[in-house]
Amino acid sequence: MGSAVERFGRGLLRGLHRALPRASGGVTVLAYHLAGAGTGSVVDLPAELFARQLDELAESGRVVPLAHALERLAGNGGEERHRIVLTFDDAFGNFFESVWPLLIERRLPAVLYVPVAFVDGGSPSPLAGAERLKPMTWDQIREVAASGSIAIGSHSLSHPDLRRLPEAECRRELELSRRRLEEETGAEVASFCYPRALWSPTAHRLAAELYDSAVAAGGRRNRPGRFDRHRISRLPLRRDMPPSLERVLAKSVWLEEWAASGLRRLRP
Repeated sequence: MGSAVERFGRGLLRGLHRALPRASGGVTVLAYHLAGAGTGSVVDLPAELFARQLDELAESGRVVPLAHALERLAGNGGEERHRIVLTFDDAFGNFFESVWPLLIERRLPAVLYVPVAFVDGGSPSPLAGAERLKPMTWDQIREVAASGSIAIGSHSLSHPDLRRLPEAECRRELELSRRRLEEETGAEVASFCYPRALWSPTAHRLAAELYDSAVAAGGRRNRPGRFDRHRISRLPLRRDMPPSLERVLAKSVWLEEWAASGLRRLRP
């Protein structure tokens, strides 16, 4: 019954999505997790689909580094042309082995958000269904950071639900993860990714204090004057979405993610 209801809801939202007007300008931040890792997770995209999406993005000429996109969004002139930012969560070895080579080939910049304790072996997989996958090594993270095309961001120390933590523990998750990443890579870590895309007023305030930017979810396109630099909306890519990114990105919001994001925040 649950799956039937879910299919009905998805069909309804996609129908509503088609009725939305096309949008121009702004910045869409895409969130990827795995590509061709064989986990069966909905965020583990088939390798061929992922490569086609990267080809589509490279050909569009719209992909820019996060820092550049934020600059344009904050500027007086805004962002008239639709720009796209690529982000990758969790620092699985799959990123180094299967994703990074494709990004290099296509000269696409991205941000890699790293959960520090997962890399250290001190916390479990940050993604359900991917428990058998190993994290990147610190040597691999350093190599990626040194490339100049991949910015390293923090995904906290242990990938907790920050809403449940007292302020001191929340600060530790944000502060020490940045410090450790900068010590290991020698690169500035300016962006934070809320674990599970969940935040609290305390986590939001600390992110604003400790980082230049922070990303969440929500499925919306970010607009000049109408975005929160420390709660930037992202669109997670799933294998059950339309294979053509153009269909997904043409509107100002992907309604399925907008609805799912709202439900996640309501759950205790």
